[in-house]
Amino acid sequence: MKKYGMALLLITCLLVVFTPAYAQVDEPKPLEDFYAEYGYKSLDEAVKEFEQQMKMKVTLPKKLPSLAFTHVLARVNRLGGSENLELNVEYLNEHVPENHFNVDIRPAENKLFIHEKRIIEQVRLKTGGKGIFVKVPGFHVFVFETEQWQYRLSMDQRVADHFFPDELVEIANTIDRE
Repeated sequence: MKKYGMALLLITCLLVVFTPAYAQVDEPKPLEDFYAEYGYKSLDEAVKEFEQQMKMKVTLPKKLPSLAFTHVLARVNRLGGSENLELNVEYLNEHVPENHFNVDIRPAENKLFIHEKRIIEQVRLKTGGKGIFVKVPGFHVFVFETEQWQYRLSMDQRVADHFFPDELVEIANTIDRE
């Protein structure tokens, strides 16, 4: 029995001594790299690409939710063809996944149809236009239009303690009319 104990101690010591100090540890990919695989890039790059392809200027909200974000990434999403484009902007917090805010912008002529059953409430914006809260599982979603664009603002429902859906209307009101 003593021989087995000594042998086990010797093997353990040898493993500790001869284990390479440079052993590779799998670290998670940076958030930017993960999103880059899906076509996301910097906000400025994506907005510039979107405006060039649409041949129109797009306006982003001047106000953001009162939550902390560590990253802003965006992409131009082709939805069933080159003429049906959408700009997707993601505000993320690497350390608090529920701090997730989206701004999706598409031409008003290619707007999403929203069935009446999904509409929770209609709201009047300061521009005189209307916006609607839409029922989407897991998110607070507010959709509105300007003359040229349809905007979809969405916020993760898990932040209900820190964020109120009415804040989406305030954010929408910071987008200037074209």
